[in-house]
Amino acid sequence: MRPTTQDRGAVRADLFSGAVVTLIGLGGLLESLRMPRFAERNADPYTVPGVTPGLISAMLLIFGVALLVRALRGRASGAGVSIHRWSRASGFRTVLTLALTLVYGLLLFGNIPFLPATVAFVFAFTLVLDWANPERRLPLAYLLPGAAVLAVAAGFGIEFVFKEVFLVRLPG
Repeated sequence: MRPTTQDRGAVRADLFSGAVVTLIGLGGLLESLRMPRFAERNADPYTVPGVTPGLISAMLLIFGVALLVRALRGRASGAGVSIHRWSRASGFRTVLTLALTLVYGLLLFGNIPFLPATVAFVFAFTLVLDWANPERRLPLAYLLPGAAVLAVAAGFGIEFVFKEVFLVRLPG
């Protein structure tokens, strides 16, 4: 069976994207290895500046290579989902996602402490996007407590990871 023009286009897109992501991952990994390690100060190896960028770059490198391998084998993504044909509902949810994220990033984050800003964002995000998807609408009796538990758990979890694992000072 001969690949269609659409399949060949997807393979080319995967090949190009895989090459770009691989190069970004490789460059980031090499640069993170060049960052200071502060060994002369007996610094904890998990707190040196290059750890987080190195981990992220390594993941980009792995995913980029996986995409390249798939493209070189001549297989396009088999999901069958096109970014060129969005339903009206998908477009609406995407706009809502962007709007909520911008409100969080531009208005809440930095103006109020991190924990309440993040809890408010996750709570609002969960409620609004559940409301915007008629296929997944839950009754309010389930949605409100579920969104509240998710928001509080996410807020505390994210704060813990950034403060205790990545040693990042958060606003507020």
